[in-house]
Amino acid sequence: MPGLVLPESRFLHVPKTGGNWVSTVLRELFHHAQRMPKIHTTRISAPRPELFTFAFVRHPLTWYQSYFSYKQRKGWDPTNNWDDIVRCDSFAEFVERACDETPGYYSKLLRRFVGPAGDEIDFVGRFESLTDDLICALELAGEQFDADVIRETPPVNQSSYNVHPAVYTDELTQRVLEVEAEVVERFYSGYASFTG
Repeated sequence: MPGLVLPESRFLHVPKTGGNWVSTVLRELFHHAQRMPKIHTTRISAPRPELFTFAFVRHPLTWYQSYFSYKQRKGWDPTNNWDDIVRCDSFAEFVERACDETPGYYSKLLRRFVGPAGDEIDFVGRFESLTDDLICALELAGEQFDADVIRETPPVNQSSYNVHPAVYTDELTQRVLEVEAEVVERFYSGYASFTG
C-alpha cells in the first residue's frame, strides 16, 4: 500500500519497514486519507510538503532478511534495477551481492525518504517499536485518532522465515553492519545489538 496524506500529516512508506501495516491502520483511522502517487513516494516527490512528515526505518540486518524473504515469496521485479543486481535464491549470495555490488544501498534508500542527517523529516520511527512510534508520530502531528485501533490491528504482510530462511553467518553480519554503518549510527546507536 502507498504512503498517505492525512488531515495534518503525511506518511512516507519506506520499503520493508512495516509500511503496509501502517497504511492499513491509517486507512482505518482516516477514511478520507489521500493515497500517494506511487507506493514508495519519496519525501521530495510526495505532495503537501508543508505537512508534518513521518516514516519508519528498520535495522539493516532485519531489513535485508525481510527484503530477501519477500522476494522469495512474491518474485523479483524485472523493472527494479537493484533486483536485477541482487536476484538469487540463496540469502548468503543475496547479501554478498548487495554488499559487493551496491554497498550502502539501504543507507542511500533511507536518505531519499527521511533525508540526510541534519535535514530529516519531522519524525523517524522504528519498525522495532512500530505501534508506539506510530502513536507518537500522530500525536506530534496533532492528528485526532483512536490509539486503541492502532494497538488492536494485527500484523500484515509478514515474512515467512521458516519457508524462506534468511540466516546470517557471523561474517555476513559484519559485512552488513559495515556497509550500512550510516543507518546503524543514525538510528540504532542506542539500541541493543542485533544478531540476525
